[in-house]
Amino acid sequence: MAITMSLSPLKSIFFIVAIFLGSVAALGVNINAIQPLAPRQSPGVTGATDVACQNYAIVANLTVVAKNSTYRAAFLRSSPMGTNSATGILDAQAPKFMALMFDGPLNQKCGNLSTVAFENAAINLTNGMVLEYPIKEAVGIAVDGPVLPILMVITIMLFGGTFISL
Repeated sequence: MAITMSLSPLKSIFFIVAIFLGSVAALGVNINAIQPLAPRQSPGVTGATDVACQNYAIVANLTVVAKNSTYRAAFLRSSPMGTNSATGILDAQAPKFMALMFDGPLNQKCGNLSTVAFENAAINLTNGMVLEYPIKEAVGIAVDGPVLPILMVITIMLFGGTFISL
């Protein structure tokens, strides 16, 4: 009587893995000899990962947007959180900015992030972005259409006619 053996796909995978591990062990590969990953930056520079530097960058970016009317309008128009929440976020960071900007040891460790924020805000606006949001078009009546002149004439006639008749 012959014994038949059928392999399911799961058993086949286990069988192949066992053969592979056996061949690795037979070659004598020392798993502990693998070198750990080296950091990409020098160990003395901690500015990019430091919490104080990250906070300074966030405050600088939000303050630049809050203090410039063009950036602020684009941010309020484009943020998905609504105007009141977005205004609160921008206005809460502005008082912290001057203290961080003139903190010598912080600027020594992190670099001058306020200058970086000013330069990148201009570049982002040119590319159609404000902070991390794409700038949306302003909603309202288009100036190039016939609707605005017609509304202006109606408004002038209504208010002008009311005051002339008195």
